[in-house]
Amino acid sequence: MKNVIVCGGTGFIGSWLVDELLSKNIHVVELVRNKDRIPLEHMQNSNFSYIETEFFRLSDIKIEVKIDCFYYLAWAGVSGKEKNEFLVQLENIKFAVEAIKLAKKISAKKFIATGTVAEYVFCDKLIDVNLKQTPNDLYGATKTAVHYYLDVLSRQLNQPFIWALLPSTYGERRSDSNIITYTIMSLLKGEKTQYGNLNQMWDFLYVADVAKALYYLGEEGKDNKVYGIGSGIYKPLKEYLYIIRDMINPNEMLGIGELPEMSSKTFSSCVDISEIIKDTHFKPQTSFEEGIARTILYYRSIK
Repeated sequence: MKNVIVCGGTGFIGSWLVDELLSKNIHVVELVRNKDRIPLEHMQNSNFSYIETEFFRLSDIKIEVKIDCFYYLAWAGVSGKEKNEFLVQLENIKFAVEAIKLAKKISAKKFIATGTVAEYVFCDKLIDVNLKQTPNDLYGATKTAVHYYLDVLSRQLNQPFIWALLPSTYGERRSDSNIITYTIMSLLKGEKTQYGNLNQMWDFLYVADVAKALYYLGEEGKDNKVYGIGSGIYKPLKEYLYIIRDMINPNEMLGIGELPEMSSKTFSSCVDISEIIKDTHFKPQTSFEEGIARTILYYRSIK
């Protein structure tokens, strides 16, 4: 790849993807609503440029260079109560449709959009990305809807398209109230933590590895496929939290089992990654222990 577009490049995973692409001397054109959110190190890179625009007008944009891959990671309402805000989630369908229309207009060789394990909440075993989705909130349901919209439009427009199912991702720069951030920040502050039983099987992947997976899909991923991304290592969710606790304060008690379960159904976030391993050179490189040590150092620095 020589030239790519990234929409959603100022977000948590998107910013790491831009880092990865720039490290490969790929020219990145970032589509952004607010240029003030672009990291300074990206702005100072000679391979980086941006276009400030409203996402509902994406298909009006003019691109002067030939684009090898269009990465679409933009999403409004990924955490908190906005996950179930109908109008917020509905806008995401409109933005995604505009994006794939732009990809077709500029003859992008490949269009990659990102899904989430939240599409398969009630899967109680290894997630087969080709099976029926089972979302449990409007965020997961809208991701599922966007997947189908883009699948249909990719065929109607004859636009090569890949759906990349992202795993539970952790690492530096993540700022929402996910279980990893909550646990680290609470332990660093000496605050009591509370959880459900956390017996569900889980897979976490360090954000730099997620960015590498997306890079490899851009280079080697096959059109019109769904790829699961993950570490390929699965264990009960609570075991990850014990690792975090032991790194910060082994004597701290975790309030596991103190909160009622949100659902009587068992679910997991373990994704079958055999297709991305088969089709690309992607291989997870960062152990949970190594990645979480870096993440803890980051949160210590901003605490």
